[in-house]
Amino acid sequence: MSEHVRISTAEGVTEIVIARPDKKNALTAAMYNRMIAALDEAAKDDSIGAVIFAGEGGVFTAGNDIGDFLATTKGFTDFAALRFIRALAAFEKPMVAAVDGLAIGVGTTMLFHCDLVYATAASQFRMPFIDLALVPEAEIGRAHV
Repeated sequence: MSEHVRISTAEGVTEIVIARPDKKNALTAAMYNRMIAALDEAAKDDSIGAVIFAGEGGVFTAGNDIGDFLATTKGFTDFAALRFIRALAAFEKPMVAAVDGLAIGVGTTMLFHCDLVYATAASQFRMPFIDLALVPEAEIGRAHV
């Protein structure tokens, strides 16, 4: 499990905090796996009514950690971000995001799956793959699976 994702549950709400502020909360495969496991646990627990996502240190997430992505991704079926987006899409309980600062790439894509997104005035949403003529994470898997 990843020490860069904090999971807590109180009063029927699971909070998933991306906690890697020294790297602008860039996501690694281990972080995706921890968030997928937390969603799975929340889905199975009848006492959980909702999940909240947040980032630590004034940044929601800068998206994928490119170094980790290149080192760990072996193909479309092993793409951790894609598995995470699929877990979000399959999750049947309400999801809320509390966005402050950057929400880049998958950080913006994941918000499309949330039922409610709170954003501060400092929030910035960017999808750099569009500028590169690439499709978002979830579209890659859909075309090749």
